[in-house]
Amino acid sequence: MRHLHYVQSLETLQGGGLGLAALELHRTLIRQGTASELVATCGGESRMESCVWEYARWGPEKAYFSWELVKAARERLGQTDIVHEHGFYVGTNAILGRAARKRGLPLVGHPQGFFDPWILRRSQVKKYVANRIFQAGNFRATRLWRALTGKEADQIRAQGFTAPIVVLPNGVHLPPEKEVGLATGLIPAKERPYRLTLLSRIHPKKGFDLLIPALARQEMKDWEVYVVGPDENGYLAEVQEMVRRHDLKGKVVFLPAVSGGAKAELFRSSDLFALPSYSEGFPVAVVEAASYGLPVVMTDECNFPELAAAGGAWICEPEVGALADTLRDALRAGPEERRQRGELGRQLIGLKYTWDQIARELARACDDLLSKA
Repeated sequence: MRHLHYVQSLETLQGGGLGLAALELHRTLIRQGTASELVATCGGESRMESCVWEYARWGPEKAYFSWELVKAARERLGQTDIVHEHGFYVGTNAILGRAARKRGLPLVGHPQGFFDPWILRRSQVKKYVANRIFQAGNFRATRLWRALTGKEADQIRAQGFTAPIVVLPNGVHLPPEKEVGLATGLIPAKERPYRLTLLSRIHPKKGFDLLIPALARQEMKDWEVYVVGPDENGYLAEVQEMVRRHDLKGKVVFLPAVSGGAKAELFRSSDLFALPSYSEGFPVAVVEAASYGLPVVMTDECNFPELAAAGGAWICEPEVGALADTLRDALRAGPEERRQRGELGRQLIGLKYTWDQIARELARACDDLLSKA
């Protein structure tokens, strides 16, 4: 079977976790011997990687439209049996979704949090127009849904869609327990005994307006806080103003997005990870942190209660008081308790949340779908 995946972008700022998840799923399918291609738009140089096709964007950046992709759509779909739609409502969906429907190809929908109520309330006019022009047609042609969690499966059904659903989270490639030679020079050495890290886009949904006032209620003399990720739509300036207003300047360090060895070094140098989001599909950053043995503080909107149940996380509602109380518990826990919690989380990730397992199960679900067609 030949798979084609498309996503708005693979760039950190434009694609975020959406692009990363699509890329890792595609790469894993190839490693397992399944034919797969991945298509995205890009705003700069395209990556040189086999079976990954990036086409230059045209027009408004957030439209993710490409005339090059319009011209190439027939060729890209020519040898394809099944098409995966990662995320919705943008140019890649209009171009490749409609082209796939014309060819009678089945679609697999990967919502990645797009049906979360918090997300549905945003950009409603844009989504209405997209649905009228192309997206509703793509939804009708979707023959299989991949939900990240049972909660997302319920959200898919709440939209009125009746096609089969397979529940498969985003995953990671489990890193070794110890790594040597990680020093990249991009991650500063600790200036305090312990480091709390948040790795994400600097975006309102990530809960910075919860995190900063919650931190202001803590005794932080032994802790430093690292916020690492790309600024989205200038929101970084607002977060920095929150830090100043709550008298946390000098205690919170901002770094741009990191990847590869620098990301591994960041995780290895940290003692606790936080993601106080208002809305997530299933956050790769939390899974990555847990895979490195980091205990996690997160809101229940991260949709990963299994990590808390396994003992690898503290979980709370997305509210300042609840987050402050939960952070206090995590910060006051001794190093040994945090180490034990981190190890429990890592064990869970190795058992259930690796890309090898996820890709294998998705390929099997797609085979079953086409065998019944």
